[in-house]
Amino acid sequence: MTPQALSSPNVHQALQSASAHFLNLVEIGILKTFIDFKVFDLIPDEDDISISELAARVGCEEPLLERFSNYLVAVQILDSPATGRLTHTARSLVYRSGEIPAGFIVHVYTFFLRPMACWSAYFEKNGLAEPKEAHSIPLGIATGHPDLDLYGILDAEPNLAKLFNRAQAGSAGIHSLKGVYDFNWMHGVLGQSGERPVIVDMGGGSGLALRDILVDNAFIPSERCFVFDLPQAINETKSVLNEGLHSVQLISGTMFDTLPQSVMGALVYQFRRVLSDFLDDAIAEALKRVREACASDSRVLVVEELLHRNQSTFSIAQDISVFNFGGKRRSEDAFTKLATQAGFNVNALFEDPATGFSVIELVPT
Repeated sequence: MTPQALSSPNVHQALQSASAHFLNLVEIGILKTFIDFKVFDLIPDEDDISISELAARVGCEEPLLERFSNYLVAVQILDSPATGRLTHTARSLVYRSGEIPAGFIVHVYTFFLRPMACWSAYFEKNGLAEPKEAHSIPLGIATGHPDLDLYGILDAEPNLAKLFNRAQAGSAGIHSLKGVYDFNWMHGVLGQSGERPVIVDMGGGSGLALRDILVDNAFIPSERCFVFDLPQAINETKSVLNEGLHSVQLISGTMFDTLPQSVMGALVYQFRRVLSDFLDDAIAEALKRVREACASDSRVLVVEELLHRNQSTFSIAQDISVFNFGGKRRSEDAFTKLATQAGFNVNALFEDPATGFSVIELVPT
């Protein structure tokens, strides 16, 4: 490139735009490292600290800590009141352990950036195409398990499974059904249903989504509600069981096999932000298994962010991210077709304009 070309305003602007992507990658790499080593936790909340003292607390090399900190100061995530000293800002406090933004950064790095770095290898093998098989996905290449599907990878990588389940738990409260879906229709049925299962949260993980329903609908008997998930997820839930879930029943299994007798004939089966992780064939299979378990008056709730016109950039990015698992976001029409294959009709659609997610209510045909 000639000096004249470099000085061109258009080229300079284009380079600035391209450089912004580079800077974003540098930033997320440093944030992930600081979160992993609890650097943000070790900076006093309301006072400054020297880089040398912070390095001693972290147990790291001072020169590296200084280099990484310099970047975060430059982008105003951290502040430096004096040379060689650091202090928190409002932007850095949210990256301490246990904060949702910190978990989000770790999740994006682990489940998006790592597999994204393997896209070239994936496309060289499969062509420029979406995954056609659940066991041939970018995440598998990134984790050294090129022949496993998402849940096979999580079984093989317990630490990865914990991160995945924590992210699912962290998002449970973001898509509340309060004010979106009305469970009051159950009043007339509960008194007639004896010991019949009431709600089965399919792939319910932490159970927090079910807990929110029970909190908002106190008339629903919690002892007749179930969280159904893979054994590893259920064991994790038992180890950190929320106090609002002590009477809820936790059942392990896979939604691709015949469901246990204990959850047959439930009033409601809920798939909450679960189905987007899977290929169409797997979704149809999971819905067929639930259809087998349904009574004539059962209802199935599919809670997802549906694709539609005027989609937000963030929502589109989420669709790209689940590509790494072999999943995808789908439209109402796409879910309708899958439901029809499994023996359901769409009974109603409820939308939350504030968050962009929807509840598709299915009933047996």
